[in-house]
Amino acid sequence: METESKPVTRELMAGKYRHTSVSLRPTSKRRLKAALKILRRNGVKASESEILFRLAKMYLAAWRGRGDKSYTARRYNLERAKGGKYVRMPWYVERIVHAALWERSLHTGVSISRMLDFAIRYYLPRLLENVLPNPFSRNRRAQRNFAYWNARAERRSPMRTEIFITYSWRTDRNDRQGLIFHQETRYLTKRELFSTALRF
Repeated sequence: METESKPVTRELMAGKYRHTSVSLRPTSKRRLKAALKILRRNGVKASESEILFRLAKMYLAAWRGRGDKSYTARRYNLERAKGGKYVRMPWYVERIVHAALWERSLHTGVSISRMLDFAIRYYLPRLLENVLPNPFSRNRRAQRNFAYWNARAERRSPMRTEIFITYSWRTDRNDRQGLIFHQETRYLTKRELFSTALRF
């Protein structure tokens, strides 16, 4: 007698972490190391995992997309098998953020490693500009460099308004004669998300 299989679910809670790994270009790895040195010289204690975590959140906040969906995530380090050089590094990341990245990966077809590599190249300078302009730091180097980093942050154009992607679906028919399925994707601001009732 056949039994109906239940989907495997995992509860996601804040403060829960998981060990994983990502593959980065050597240039991105060097940029990450250089950023760590800059932060530590200015009295900011951080790890590679912490920087990648912050960059991942910036990537998720800034991503827009065009509403398309991919069948599966593309492999990012295929060139490695052909002699290409990629650096594999461990990553200790919060489960909620990793789950959001994984869903985004399935939606866009872009691997998590590719997302982080992109974030290092484009969002790492913005991250430094957000962290280093601290006039209350006890670090003397940070006090001397405050004006420089503050000026860079003021010249930076603001990031796009945070949005949320919602999905609604309805199955009208699912039998031997065929499947009729409707899905709607909507992009909402935070205000619209909490003030507008979603109706399909």
